[in-house]
Amino acid sequence: MTETTMTGPTIRNGVNVDDLLGAIAAVTADGANGRLRFRVDTKWLGGFRARHTPGAFSVGGQESRHAADYSVVSDEPAEVLGTDDGISPAELMLSALGACLTVGYAANAAALGIDIEDLAIEISTDASLEGFMNIRDAEPAVESVTVHVNVKTSAPAEAVQELHAYVNAHSPIWQTLACPVRLVSSVSVSRT
Repeated sequence: MTETTMTGPTIRNGVNVDDLLGAIAAVTADGANGRLRFRVDTKWLGGFRARHTPGAFSVGGQESRHAADYSVVSDEPAEVLGTDDGISPAELMLSALGACLTVGYAANAAALGIDIEDLAIEISTDASLEGFMNIRDAEPAVESVTVHVNVKTSAPAEAVQELHAYVNAHSPIWQTLACPVRLVSSVSVSRT
């Protein structure tokens, strides 16, 4: 997508560059403007199925909601004893990484003046059920994640390599997967 301007904002790669630069300036001036909070409510649907619905979120302390219901149903494939009624939890995790990288490429390429014609990201993982099933003291975690990005652009290869390194280094989901993160969990019981 090439840059478009018509007496209005500068749009590059579908990103409003003027708004992007304004947001960067606001967060630079006060880090509180960049504070985010997201919430997802998960409802069990029986078996391995669940519905995940975003709740309220906040940006810079301002609470908001999505304009529409963007619920996603998850399940496991039949080969993993599910009914294949939705995307698997592992695929949801990989989708989150792909989505975050897509945002990073679109925004950072726009800020750098790089026009992207097409962007495709292939993400795969290797894992084992042994950890989930508590067999042989295996870790219940994926073993590796492999990402391959294909960018169609007229920008020089060196500029795309720099963009690639920057996007990976500044992707919140990438960094969350790559680095330990504090997890807090609690449970309440309702009696029937």
